[in-house]
Order: sequence, then structure tokens, then C-alpha cells
Amino acid sequence: MRLALCNIENMATQQAILEVIDNHKDTISLVITSDPYSRKNGGFIKQAYRNMRYRGYRFTEYLFVKMVLLSLIRPVLSLFGVDVLPSVEQRCKELGIDHIHVKNVNTPEVEALLKSHQIDLLTIYYFDQILLPNIIEAPSKGVVNFHPAKLPNCRGLFPIMFSYLYNEQNFGISAHWVENTDIDAGPIIAQQAIEVTHATCLLDIDRQVSSHLPDLFECVIGKVVSGEAVAKAQTQSGSYFSYPDRTHLKLLNQTLKMIDLRWVLNFMGVGKAKSQESKPIEK
Repeated sequence: MRLALCNIENMATQQAILEVIDNHKDTISLVITSDPYSRKNGGFIKQAYRNMRYRGYRFTEYLFVKMVLLSLIRPVLSLFGVDVLPSVEQRCKELGIDHIHVKNVNTPEVEALLKSHQIDLLTIYYFDQILLPNIIEAPSKGVVNFHPAKLPNCRGLFPIMFSYLYNEQNFGISAHWVENTDIDAGPIIAQQAIEVTHATCLLDIDRQVSSHLPDLFECVIGKVVSGEAVAKAQTQSGSYFSYPDRTHLKLLNQTLKMIDLRWVLNFMGVGKAKSQESKPIEK
């Protein structure tokens, strides 16, 4: 089984993604990371301005810390001998896995690369681009998305934030087939409920949920390989969210900080996540 993996690098998912790559280094042939600040997406300055204007400083700060800070501070901390999680590109280079960083995943070049690697299954976790039919159809067995929420609730963007606000803090990860361009809507292969404990901020919850990706990934890949990946169609009920507005963020800030400086500093200095309790994977 030849695998490809899509991800957008960030502080919340970095350790989980590196663990998945390490665990499946013999079967992952290609890793694709997305450029969230490409000109196509408006660039960093324009995005920051838009978020400041429509969502405020705290949300803009949260995105900066989550999406940008680790890559900026990694070289500096390394000079002082601090153990910092490597980039996906660095880990792929160490393991001899092909890695590409893309502005647009749906180009003919990416399609050709998937086919040249003879990819059987394309896997996705935390990816900001919608796959078009040419990419969905390139792998021989299809595409599986690992969505950090208990689908069908909290489809779309910022699922962990909206699980906290509107799904009674029922967190989880759902693995589902991607059959078309509908967002987070494909048949569910497996789900894992996750109990978050002692979280100090939203970014901490992000990390706790993502820390369970490797186990679910292992389970789902095993099912696909053995032909036991029986999927169930999602119900029409559920919820979908896009970017939060000021009303959402005001409600969140009443009970939870988006980032906690002490937590961030501890993460940057230690680079290790605490183990968390999880519930069994629902098959």
C-alpha cells in the first residue's frame, strides 16, 4: 500500500504528523504540505489585516502562534540547543520520503506526481485546500480525510473551536472517504471520541485532539489494506461552520483563552505532548 499524506504544518498537529510519518515511513511515498499564505490566498499581510478587521486581535494572534511561530522560532531555538520539533520537510528528507510544498494541490503536476508514485491511498489531516476530481481520482483506492470532529457535527473550518462552542465539548476525529468536493461529507470509516482534560487554551485542545491521530490512522490504514473498511453514509443532520465571527469569538473568550503564553513557552522548550485519555475507536 503506497500512501501520500497532505497537511498544513502548524503547532497543534506537528507532533502527530511527524509520528504518523515515522510510523509509516515504509509506505508513505509522498508528503504534500500546503502554503496557507500564498498569493492565491491573499498573502500573509492581507490575511492578517482581514482577520484583525473582522475577527479582532486575539484571533489573529491565535492564528499567528498556531500557524507561523514554530517555523520562525525553530532556527533560533536550535542555536541554543533547545529540542524543537523538526519541520515536515526535514523529517521527510531524513527518511528519504519525497516532499512538496504547494500553493495549489489540484495542478496537473501534483496529479502526475501522485500517479508516478503509484499512490494507492491519499490521506489528509488539517489541510486547507479542497481536492478537485483529478486529484481525488488519482490514487487507486481513493482519498481518506481525517477530520478533527465527531462528524456529521462541525464540518468545515475550525472544527475543534466549534466542537467546544456548539457540540457540548464532544471532541473526536472522524476518518471518512472523500468522494467529491463536498466538504467533510463522505462515508465514515471510523471515529474516535477524545476526552480532553485540563486544557488551558484552545491551542492546547487542538494539540490534545491531534495527539490521537496516529492511533486512528493506524486503524484505518489497516482496514483499507485488509478490505475491511466498511463505511457508513453520514446523516443529513449535523452542522457546518466557516470562519468564526465576532459573536463566536466573544462567546469563546468568556470561558476559554485561545492561547496561553505559558503553554506555548513550555511547548517550544520541551517539544513533547502529554499523553491523553481517549475512548475506543468506533468501527
